[in-house]
Amino acid sequence: MTRYDTIRLAGYVPDPDAEWTVPYYTLALPRPQRRLLLDLYRLGLKRPDDCLAVPVGRLNSLLQALAPEVVSVAKWLDVSHDEPWLYARGPVPADVFATLVHAWVNDLRPEPEHRQAVREVLDALRPGELRWERCEVPMLARTPTAVGTAQPDGRLYQLLPDALADLALGLDPFSYPGGSLGFRGVARRPSDRGAELLSWPPDRYVDRDGRTWWFSALLTLTLQTVPFSPEFRVHLRSGVRRWATRTGPNGLYFPPRRAASVYLLANAPWIEDGTESRASARFSVGRLRYDRALRARRWEAGGPDGMLSRLRLRQPFPQPDSLTGDPTRWLAGTKGVTAAVVHSAPMGSHGVKAGLMPGDRVPLTEWFEQALPEGLRRAPDPVRANRWSTVRRPAGQRTGEVLDPDTRETTERRQELAELLAGEPFRAEFLWLTEPIRDAGVQALATLLGLDEEPVRKPAGEAPSPDGETLSWQTPELAVELHLARIGGLADSLALSLADQRRTSALHAAIADRRAQVVRRLPAAWAGDRASLALLEIHPKDAYTPRSADPKFALRLGFRDAGRVTQFVVNPRRVPGKPADADTARARKLEACWTDGFRQLGHRAVPAHGLGPAIPADAQYAALWLVKRRRDGPTRRADLVPIAVRVRPGDPAPERITGWDVRTGEWVPYPTLLMRLAESAELPTADDPDEEPPSQGTGSPSGAEDGEAPDQDEDRNGPTERHRRVVADAVQEVLFGLRDRPTLLLVHAQNARRLWPWLQDGHIEPDRVRLHGRPAQRLAVQGPGLRLVRVRDSTDTETPQWWGHGPQTSDDGEEEERFGIATGLWRPADHDPRNRVFGSTGEKAGPGTNVSVMASRWAFRSYTREGKTGSTIDTDRPAWNPGLLEIVVAGCLPDDDPELWATLAHRLRQSPGRAPLLALPLPLHLARKATEYVLPTTRDQPTEPEEDDGAVQLCFDLGVIAP
Repeated sequence: MTRYDTIRLAGYVPDPDAEWTVPYYTLALPRPQRRLLLDLYRLGLKRPDDCLAVPVGRLNSLLQALAPEVVSVAKWLDVSHDEPWLYARGPVPADVFATLVHAWVNDLRPEPEHRQAVREVLDALRPGELRWERCEVPMLARTPTAVGTAQPDGRLYQLLPDALADLALGLDPFSYPGGSLGFRGVARRPSDRGAELLSWPPDRYVDRDGRTWWFSALLTLTLQTVPFSPEFRVHLRSGVRRWATRTGPNGLYFPPRRAASVYLLANAPWIEDGTESRASARFSVGRLRYDRALRARRWEAGGPDGMLSRLRLRQPFPQPDSLTGDPTRWLAGTKGVTAAVVHSAPMGSHGVKAGLMPGDRVPLTEWFEQALPEGLRRAPDPVRANRWSTVRRPAGQRTGEVLDPDTRETTERRQELAELLAGEPFRAEFLWLTEPIRDAGVQALATLLGLDEEPVRKPAGEAPSPDGETLSWQTPELAVELHLARIGGLADSLALSLADQRRTSALHAAIADRRAQVVRRLPAAWAGDRASLALLEIHPKDAYTPRSADPKFALRLGFRDAGRVTQFVVNPRRVPGKPADADTARARKLEACWTDGFRQLGHRAVPAHGLGPAIPADAQYAALWLVKRRRDGPTRRADLVPIAVRVRPGDPAPERITGWDVRTGEWVPYPTLLMRLAESAELPTADDPDEEPPSQGTGSPSGAEDGEAPDQDEDRNGPTERHRRVVADAVQEVLFGLRDRPTLLLVHAQNARRLWPWLQDGHIEPDRVRLHGRPAQRLAVQGPGLRLVRVRDSTDTETPQWWGHGPQTSDDGEEEERFGIATGLWRPADHDPRNRVFGSTGEKAGPGTNVSVMASRWAFRSYTREGKTGSTIDTDRPAWNPGLLEIVVAGCLPDDDPELWATLAHRLRQSPGRAPLLALPLPLHLARKATEYVLPTTRDQPTEPEEDDGAVQLCFDLGVIAP
């Protein structure tokens, strides 16, 4: 395996004194007119005085669909200012813009009782007289915070990526062996962040079964900040956009509350402007969703009273049923309109797999870099942070027989489980559907625990349940009892009639009924208050109709009622490859399931840091994870559940991994935490158009990301403010409970910063801490041995894509570049000993383990295997590119080396044995996994998942990444 001492980032930084201005046309709306719009929007709100800004999100979506050249830099219109929020490279025809504004103002208050107020606002606003003015926008403008973090001009989060995308569109097409790719721009909203380039026309791939699939290259540009850095950074993300191809008998499937993006090109402007203007070269973007009230698919902003229905378009949008019934017909254009529906996981599998390997990613990145303007350069290559890599791990004392690694690992696992169970047998239940999964599950447990002997089998009459059998093993360290039984009707769909399937009350009744069935069927828990483990095989998700009838969460709650923690397994209907490959994937899947079940019981090997006495011997690790429950849930309230996990590596097993009980203010064993979290679980909701809708928001901007939203004064009694106070109180309690030992506290930026604003790049300060509503203070005040580390992952491209980079010598003696995947901790090359920002990377994993770094979606490549040479293309193979995890040592002691604590955080990602690195350090991993007992499902995924995230999910689905 090649070792790389540097990595290269797909990120770009400005030179210190560089300037670059770009001309734009802008639209300014004076404050009096903004106030009129705000007064109109407030009509009908329950708390109108709490609304301080005008929402322009629906106008942004309308512009994205019908005026793709317009760039909006705001989601809310601040009435106290009159800065422009709409930008374009040329003036927008007055007729076009007036038409769009007229539709939007009507949509602000569409109720019949407000029609007169709407007319009065339109008369005062005079949309046809609004004028676009030319201005020069300084693209590299930024100001430093008190601690030196660059803060870009807020509008640059949209405009700088947009300007860079325009420069890239001026390049010659991207060339690769055998072809080329031409790119088009894509309209974006502020909530989408940044700019997007899409290769068009799409590429075609024909699989082994003769089916045709369509896909495009995707380049996304975003502007990001880096803590304590005087320069911002532009990130380039390269990936694949897959187009919906396969349909069912009713067309494409649209899950509840999810929209599908549709990319649109027209041969003429959508709205008649009275001139001979040309159609935009950019893709417009519309969104389709299934409307249960109409029982039909419709365009967002459509429907009987929507904005699209009020507009007279030169050429109409495709009819939803036509587009979703035969999406490939529209890829080549029909009646002057080209339309491409973005593929998403609920639509089924796709013949083109997600992601790009460096073999595609590097050339695409280098092609884009030709467009960089003067003053913007590639970020310097980080180098290995190896100051602590030479610390020797303490030598173990070997006595008696020397065991091979696998035997030693299984022996240690049995010993730790015996310690965890205080000498009691390890008892588990496996409720199965299919014999292959049953047999693989038994073998996986035997493999993990080193159970080499044949088990003792108790017949059905002697087993704890009359419909199963119990397998028993006896080892010197641990007795093991596994009860096997068919899961039967517990795995069936929840009892939802056709008439009731859309009613939340009926769904809750069905969940309660399934919970009761579980309790009636199961025997009493064996170990009193101690939770036991149940492994459950259920059907694949698409076997449950409607989707809300999936019993998984009801089973989790029911088994919790019966004193069990649960782990689920699904038998994949088809695993590509040979039968032996399916057997291997099944075995790994079941091993991963048992491993995660052990984790829920509180057994998880804590990585040895190997840093010697530099880390205090009694150091403990803690993590905070915030669970934000939906406002549209059954209580119609946005609730919050803070989860804190503590890891004490040197403590006995029951106390080694604990969680904070917010009700009692004590640390409890990890399985106890899971059981108590389930008591406050959020029940799922049905997509019911007849029940009461969620209460309206206050109109305050979200500010979910650094620099994204204008800084509005939020309602002091609103839900966000209340939650921030709850988080501040919870953090204070947890910190007080950690004061007795040296502590490393880990927090996740994207998870926590919304409700702990001090964690945002623009607010965080080194060696200090600020809880919401309280003054900043030295970190040592909260604990004499406290260190604080903030991590940030690649979600929304907040950390850049990367690859291992270095020179290699060719056959003719010349040096040439090489690239690949590298594992390690990385720091800036111009290393300041007090540098606090590091990068952590892992290796390839799962289905991507054996994929060549030279794999390509488009080009054939040569290979040599077992002495034979040939050529291949990798369109149908998943690409695995581990994301870069940013580690910020936000707080440490005056004499500490920040690199030491970054090294510790990196090593806490290590998994037992030879498993790949965890996505997060172990304490954060444990805290995040605990959310399974609070939320019925994960948050909705983006319409097209991040390629890296898609590969990760596939790895988990196949069971080749241990949780």
